[in-house]
Amino acid sequence: MENVLSPAVTESIRNAERDARTMGPDVRSELREAVARGHGLADRLASDVRTAAGELSDRARGALSESRRRASRAVDRVSDYADENTALVSLAVFGVGLLFGALAARRR
Repeated sequence: MENVLSPAVTESIRNAERDARTMGPDVRSELREAVARGHGLADRLASDVRTAAGELSDRARGALSESRRRASRAVDRVSDYADENTALVSLAVFGVGLLFGALAARRR
């Protein structure tokens, strides 16, 4: 079979082929480096997210504990007040009962 391309074109094609073959490993190594950098960034991001989530969880636990302590203290104060002022509390409960009874009787 006869070569239809001129020698200059043939030489140019050979040079392009040789350049493409030498570029292949370079591109492959740069791609590997980019993937490694991506993995490193993903690992750091995951670590930062875990740290932030841990700090947020600790703050939420602290806030919940503080809220429980305050609610318990308020219940204790109300209970102590009711124990010290039994007559006043009984009268207030009786009054609330009368009010609810009157409202219920009006709606019928």
